[in-house]
Amino acid sequence: MRLSTLLLASLTGLATANFDLYLGHQVFGVDGGAHLFDGWYIFDNDPSINDVFAYGPYLSKDDVSGRTTGVRCAGSGCYGGAATDINVLEMHFSNNPLYHWTIYKDRGHPYKMYGLDGRTYGECILFPGVNFHHLRFAETRSGVRKFRCLTQFTAAQIRAADR
Repeated sequence: MRLSTLLLASLTGLATANFDLYLGHQVFGVDGGAHLFDGWYIFDNDPSINDVFAYGPYLSKDDVSGRTTGVRCAGSGCYGGAATDINVLEMHFSNNPLYHWTIYKDRGHPYKMYGLDGRTYGECILFPGVNFHHLRFAETRSGVRKFRCLTQFTAAQIRAADR
């Protein structure tokens, strides 16, 4: 077997997908008032305005256990702070298939993505630097990137699942 074939074969197992996590705000102007929703957006790469409006956020919630989907964030870095100050980020994107992972600040870096079964499904790295702010009609969506998660799952795969 040629050396290049061996090298390619050994690297194939290391190939991963990734998705970026953005903390976002969605504001709707209705009847002279405004409705604000905090949530988390996932994208495979830097989002365009069309991406931002095509894919709604996973809402921020205090509890995402059981069948409740959304994202639970604990720590002073969740809203307005630095991602380094996020202590726990529990992502429950789907029940079918089950996309439910948690990262913990106190378990070392990079942050491992733990499933409900205790297995590791990837890892997330601090990845600030990109944000978005878009207005379309009576709706504004803005977001700040917090993490890039390196895993076998893509944002497109996760969004295609049942919520």
